[in-house]
Amino acid sequence: MEALIRFLLADYALWTLILALLLGALQTRHQWQWSRWAEASLLWIAFWVLGVAGVYGFIIHIAFGEFAAQQIGWPNSPFQNEVAYANLTIGILGLSSFWYRKRDFLLAAMVAYASWFFADGVGHVVSLLRDSDLAPGNAGTILYTDLLTPVLVVILLWLSRRERRRLS
Repeated sequence: MEALIRFLLADYALWTLILALLLGALQTRHQWQWSRWAEASLLWIAFWVLGVAGVYGFIIHIAFGEFAAQQIGWPNSPFQNEVAYANLTIGILGLSSFWYRKRDFLLAAMVAYASWFFADGVGHVVSLLRDSDLAPGNAGTILYTDLLTPVLVVILLWLSRRERRRLS
């Protein structure tokens, strides 16, 4: 049970993504098409990866900044608050995209998420190579999800491009 709780708290970027993709598949199982699965998955990614994980990231950085910095392998600083607010913004964008289901809103949220988190992933790689930072919050699962989830989001946006009328 302790391992499960540790996984849920530490690897939230991974399990929220897996959950979103599975929910997208479940939602479209009776009318399976790549474009429909991509659209449904994007909506669930908006809810779980951007929304829930964004709010969770806000809480971690605002309330447990020292711990978050230690997990990343960086010194704690007031900058944690700014990261927390950015996480909250992504969380609000994700939840709003899920509820409003407007293609332009979803696209804007996904572009904001993908650009920020891919850049974070590049920052983790730089920290890994330059400073040999092997902390779990820098070189663990988050390194891969920060780099690969934005790429997946772009692919899903491309696959779902024909489903625009269903969202609006």
